[in-house]
Amino acid sequence: MEFRVIFTDIDGVLNPHWRKEWSKSSIRIFNQLCEDYDLKVVISSTWRENHTKEELQKIFDEQGITAEIYDYTPIRGIDRGLEIKEWLERNPVDNWVIIDDITRNIDPYIGNAVKIRNWVGLTTEDYLEIKRILD
Repeated sequence: MEFRVIFTDIDGVLNPHWRKEWSKSSIRIFNQLCEDYDLKVVISSTWRENHTKEELQKIFDEQGITAEIYDYTPIRGIDRGLEIKEWLERNPVDNWVIIDDITRNIDPYIGNAVKIRNWVGLTTEDYLEIKRILD
């Protein structure tokens, strides 16, 4: 079985309007992605700086996300792409995808980033782009 990872931002991706209740449609698509591709969730969002993995898992559960958080990227205070790259160097995977609403600090360092429109969140169109990366 392949080991695949989805590096996940939160604000602008699952929570497009930075509200208490996240986007139901984005969560549905995220859950479908994780299920369809057996993805391990690695948090790359700045939320990892203020929440333990357990606290964030509780938030995910409350919001209706069915996937379990596998890990966080390291917090180095450098561009997110470098933090993801460092995680990948320490954790061999078969394939990965990055979902984020800001990719300018990712694209120069590593591929497979899908730019999510932060006013909409994760969409079916994004799902299809992610599918192309993972297939």
